[in-house]
Order: sequence, then C-alpha cells, then structure tokens
Amino acid sequence: MVPRLLKILNRDVASMNQAALVLAVFSFLSQVFGLLRDRLLATLVGPSSVLDVYYAAFRIPDFIYNSVAVLFSVTVLIPFITNYLHDTSEAKGEHLRRFSNSVFTVYVVGMMAICLIAFVLMPVLTRISAPGFSVAQHAQLVLFSRLMLFSPFLMGLSSLLGSFAQVQKKFFSFAIAPVFYNVGILIGILAFRPIWGMSGVVLGVVLGALMYLLIQLPTLASLHKLPQLTRAVDWVTMKKVWLLSLPRTLASSLTNVTFLIITAIASLLVAGSLSIFQFSYNIQTTPLMIIGISYAVAAFPTLTRLFAEGDRKAFVDMIHRATRNIFFLSVPASLLIIVLRAQIVRVLLGSGEFSWNDTRLVAASVALFCISVTAQCMVLLLVRGFYAIGNTKTPLKINIIAVTGTIVAAGLLLLSFRNYPMFRDFIESLLRIDGAVGSSVVLLSLAFSIGQIGNAIGLWIYLHRHLRGHTAETNRMLRALLHMVCAGILAAAGAYGTLELIGKGIDQTAFIGVLLQGVVAGIVGVSIYAVTLVLLKNEDIGLFLQTLRSRFWKQKPLTPEQAEL
Repeated sequence: MVPRLLKILNRDVASMNQAALVLAVFSFLSQVFGLLRDRLLATLVGPSSVLDVYYAAFRIPDFIYNSVAVLFSVTVLIPFITNYLHDTSEAKGEHLRRFSNSVFTVYVVGMMAICLIAFVLMPVLTRISAPGFSVAQHAQLVLFSRLMLFSPFLMGLSSLLGSFAQVQKKFFSFAIAPVFYNVGILIGILAFRPIWGMSGVVLGVVLGALMYLLIQLPTLASLHKLPQLTRAVDWVTMKKVWLLSLPRTLASSLTNVTFLIITAIASLLVAGSLSIFQFSYNIQTTPLMIIGISYAVAAFPTLTRLFAEGDRKAFVDMIHRATRNIFFLSVPASLLIIVLRAQIVRVLLGSGEFSWNDTRLVAASVALFCISVTAQCMVLLLVRGFYAIGNTKTPLKINIIAVTGTIVAAGLLLLSFRNYPMFRDFIESLLRIDGAVGSSVVLLSLAFSIGQIGNAIGLWIYLHRHLRGHTAETNRMLRALLHMVCAGILAAAGAYGTLELIGKGIDQTAFIGVLLQGVVAGIVGVSIYAVTLVLLKNEDIGLFLQTLRSRFWKQKPLTPEQAEL
C-alpha cells in the first residue's frame, strides 16, 4: 500500500493546473488539521490573556526563522544542488558532498548561535514585541518564547535537508510534513495541556517541529544524502548562496515585521485582542494556501524556463493565465466567506470558552481579511514572477512600502476609531459588531488588507513595466476577470438571500443548524457562480472542469516551504 502511494505521488505533472490542484489537496489537508487545532484552542482556552501570550510567543522565533533559516531555503539551494548533479567531472560526488556539508555546518552553527543570543535577550525582545502585557504575562511570554526557539532551528533544518530530497524527485515526505507539524500541536493541546497547562501546548509546537524534521530523514537516508559537520567550509560558495537569498530573506523579514508590530499594538488593546486577530488570520489563510500558494508554486518553474529562453510574450501570457486561475477561485471564495463568515466562525470555533462576542469579532475580522485574499494570492504569484527574471530588489522595495503603509493605516484607523464616534459607529454597524467588547481589533485586519492590496497593485504595475509587454491576451484576460467579479457578486447575493430565506426555519443555536444553513447557502452561491460563467461563455470554468476530470491526484505534488511557525 505504502509503495503504491509513493509511486502515485512521484509521477510527473502534465500542466500547471494539475500541479496546483495536487498541491491544493496537500495544503487543504494541512489546513484541516490547523483549523482543528484552532477549534480546540478556542473551545478549551478561548480568546484571553493567556492565549494572547501563546500567540505572541511565536513572533520572535518566527522572525528568526524568516530572517535566518530562509537564507538556506529550498528555492535558493535547489539550483546549486541541481548544478552539482549535472556536473560531468569525476569529482562530481565530492563537490556535492562538500557543498552539502558546508551548508549544513554553517546553518547549524549559525542558527544555534543566534538562538542562544535570542534566549539570553528574550526578556528585552519580548518587551518590544508585546509592550502592553502585564508583569505576569511578560514572564510567561519569556518562557514560552524561549521554548519555541527550538522550532525555527528544527524547521529550518528540515527545509535545508528537504532540498536534497526534492532534487531527487522525492516529494512525499516534504509534502506531508506540515500535517505532522499540526499533529504535534494537537498532541500538545490534548495530551500535554492537561498536565502542564499552556506550557504543554508550547511543548506540542516543539514536538510538531521535531516531527516536521524527522519525517524527512528516512528519505534522505535512503538517498545517502545526510550531510555532516565539517571544518572545511566552502566559504566562496556560501557567499554566493547568501547573496542570492539575501533580498528574498529581507522581504520575508519585512512581512514578519508587520506581524511583530501588529502584535505590539494588539497587546495594548483589551485582553484577547491578539487571539481574535490570530484566529481570523488563520481562517483567511485557508483560501490563501489552497489557491495562492498552489498556483504560485506551480507556475514558478515554467516562468523561470520561459524567461531563460527569452520568450517574454509567453512569460507574460503565463502570468495572465495564472492570474485568471487565481481570480477564478479566489473571488468567489472570498465573497462567499464574507457572506457566510458568521456561520463559518461558529462552526469552526464557536463552542466552549469561545463566546458570542468572540464570534462577532472574529467574523468581522475574517470579512476584512477576505477583502485582500485575491491580492494576497497575486502577491505570491507576482513575487515569483520577479524571482523568475532574476529581479529580487523590486519586490523588496515594494514590500517595504506595503509594510509601511500597513503600519500607518493601523495607526490612523485606530486613532480615528477612538476619536471620531461617527467613524466608529459606521464600522461597527457595517460589520454588525455594535456593542461588542474590544471591537477596535478588527481595524488591524483592515490595515493588513490595505497593505496587501497596495502591494499587489505595485507588483503588477512594475512587473509589466519591467517586461515592457502588452500581449494580445491582456484585453481577453481583463474581460475574463470582469466576468468572474460579476459572477462572484451574484453568487454572494444568492448566498445571502438563501441565508435569509432558510434562516427562519433552522435552529441557529445548534451546531447542525448553523452548519446546514452555511452549506446550503454555499452550494447555492457556487452554483450561481458556475451557471453565470457558463452563460457568459467564460472559458476558465471549462478548463477547470477539464482538469478535475484529468485524475490530477495521480500527479507528483509540488511543495512549498513552511512560511511561518
């Protein structure tokens, strides 16, 4: 059974759509475990000061992961490994061994040193990342953050080792690793928490990171690709690796800076604000992972090849093709989530310690996040478009502007919310959170969306300006996008009407009633979307159905790196 499954997962991908859908399946499986993790935390703990501390504890380790571990990421190392494998000299094996040992040694020694420094400075660092916490919360935050320092080390090492397996077309262990990470956290919640409280959940995070690494080792052992520590480090090659990865690493760090600042702001708001933000962010991440990551990763190899061949027209056409695919899935997904947000939140999180006030705030935050889901998906694609043409500086500059815009927007929105009752009443009425305690936290989600929309627009303009291309497909693409937006609006209206129509005949206080209401309205919305596109003779829906019939699940999975802890 296991050999047969491995054989299926290692077949070649025939098209970008197939690759993306295969990746979407694995991403969806990981997201299911992640949502189960969130439901348990919401039910057993609920948005509170202690859960705020738990989420804040990720920020410093996350920053280290995105600032250091990404220097040795899959996308950076694979080209080097591939070149060594294509080496025709007799010393081919020795060159690859020296490279792998050098990368392994520099990573292990460097990461251990950085984690040790962070361990010592953690009391100072956490004061910066969460200035609003009490003395007791701060002491707990220091403990949790120090324990979580194991996670960036283990997961960065896993990414490094996984590069050698993926070059050899061994994808299964890397694809399934995120599931094991969430399983470790679930063990922490269910088994460790009753014994050690929230410290047990933190230990579950460390266990998940360890499982994330261990699942890679059998594959590497079978390939005889396990590196070793060495004194003979190839510093010339290491310099090349760093120069290539530095702009990408800075971009990842800047994104993490956004969350560090949002955490700092949330710590100054009422207790539970950071938990509300994180719960809503995790929910909106589901369509982002399934759609955005899938198409961005699937399109990247083809984009790289087309640019290397000098076919700029085909390159732009591929960007447009991927854009249409992203819009086709993300527009209805985001609009339907906005309409069904209350049902989604109540089904996923609404029980135990998770109150009705929490439900309203998370639902409102999810809606504001979903405004930018399509933009977030496009950012993932367009950044890879820049990487494919060898331009890493432009996305970095645009990301700096986007991060700055997010921070400024957060400050202005919170000040307006506090000082202008008319603005506060408008926001609360629009999102149906009148009288909710701690309602100002939803503005952090709005600020994040503003930054991401600006980021996507900037990347789109500068990528096309850089390529200086306007293909015949442009007008055709814009017409197709207009079809999708119109169909999405009709689908959302249909779903909303269905909610109102069947809401009176269903017990909305019971789990099954809320689930049934959401499912029926969702089916109606998706049906309207599909029928509208068919009537508009949109070709994207036909291509999508064709892909579904192509047995895409038998294709080899492409796998992205873990973006955060």
